[in-house]
Amino acid sequence: MEFIILFTTILSCILFSISREDIETMLISENKLRIFAISGVFYLIYLGSSNDKINVIELILNNSFSMLIVFLLMYSVHYVSYKLFRVNSLGMGDIKLSTISTLWLGIEFNFISLCISFLISAIYSLHGKIFKGSKAFDQYPFAPFLSIGIFCSWILDKI
Repeated sequence: MEFIILFTTILSCILFSISREDIETMLISENKLRIFAISGVFYLIYLGSSNDKINVIELILNNSFSMLIVFLLMYSVHYVSYKLFRVNSLGMGDIKLSTISTLWLGIEFNFISLCISFLISAIYSLHGKIFKGSKAFDQYPFAPFLSIGIFCSWILDKI
């Protein structure tokens, strides 16, 4: 149980740092994404070593394949929105963040985190259009919404 608290703390610190950086610069550093990925692999190793029924190598390979699926899905959203509207709706940092979160969450909870992220982002965008006069296709940092979705899904998985 204490390791879950440790990994929850690590996850929340990394997500907070990434969100803060995205709010300030509209960019996500590759080093933070690497730390996020490496700590995710350590989490998978912990999962495999703490449960005799789970093969660590199989778990890492399964989640890596799931990462590919999430990357292709998120990149498709990025590509289609750019071709249709000539606007980058998702940055590569956001795509990588959501992809790497698959290591931590698995594909099922990652899709839940994406739904939470897009829903909260839509509410934020709608609020901006109604009360602040934001224009269509105004860009804003998406990593904080992804971070909220990832953390909520993490907590849902652990309950």
